[in-house]
Amino acid sequence: MTAPVAVTCGDPLGVGAEVALAAWSELRRADALGPEDAVFIGPLELWARAADLVELSQDLRSELVCLAPDPDAAGDYAHIPEIGAVATAVAGCLAGRYGAVCTGPIHKKSLLERGFPFQGHTPYLAWLCGLSPEEAVMLFAGGRLQVALATVHRPLRDVPETLTLRDIVWAGRAAVDLLVRGLGQSAPRVAVCGLNPHAGEEGALGDEEQTKVGPAVGVLQRQGVDAHGPFPADTLFPAAARGDWDLVIALYHDQGLIPVKTLDFGRSVNITAGLPIWRTSVDHGTARDIAWTGSADPKHMVSALTMARRLAAGPG
Repeated sequence: MTAPVAVTCGDPLGVGAEVALAAWSELRRADALGPEDAVFIGPLELWARAADLVELSQDLRSELVCLAPDPDAAGDYAHIPEIGAVATAVAGCLAGRYGAVCTGPIHKKSLLERGFPFQGHTPYLAWLCGLSPEEAVMLFAGGRLQVALATVHRPLRDVPETLTLRDIVWAGRAAVDLLVRGLGQSAPRVAVCGLNPHAGEEGALGDEEQTKVGPAVGVLQRQGVDAHGPFPADTLFPAAARGDWDLVIALYHDQGLIPVKTLDFGRSVNITAGLPIWRTSVDHGTARDIAWTGSADPKHMVSALTMARRLAAGPG
């Protein structure tokens, strides 16, 4: 029997809890999830309020399994419920109680103001798993594009200087491993974006392609990855959308996320590669402006929860 997915509440002032229960309700009614396939972690009163908001039926309420965050797992961040939920879920995954984690969106500025030192879920998940932050790779899959990010939340002005060969190589290796081991894809064809317009045009528009990106592609090839590039991003993404490539390595956040959200918003799922556990999340933020109004669209969480269940079950 596959272990359940641990679903975390996300920002209590955001849409995380309501879209999680709305998505679960939709999947249960469609028999796409079984009654024991998900556990919801976060403040119990938050889940109760969300159940009322989405008008969860009495039958489904009887199946709902909600757990409060474990203060021992949360440690120094036990005072932050959404982070305690994540820590509890990851500890359960590492112990084999859960098959995957599906996280609700968190509010980064609010967390920093409350003493949380990580820039979002991704580096914190790495830390919880005993890894360095750069070992957690952000991968988007589930739609027409599969895109991994070599860097995530670095200011754009810092990317040319701080981007390393290792960033690119690790993003490629971690993403390919997840696609093969988690989703059963065979020998993904990988294309790597250039950093500069026209991929630097042989050094005329920048030399990062020659000094960093090209050498990283060579390393990936020597490690057995079917990698190619660098290619100009503006022509690479249309080719990937046509099916010419299975995975694109983008070098900075917006280079990868603009095409993903243009083509696949709502279908694409944020997956963390490079970890010893499976983790998925929605491809949107906390949406505090519409939270608790009943107007949040759960389709993004439907995709994230479905992907988490798929990863937990394995590629067979």
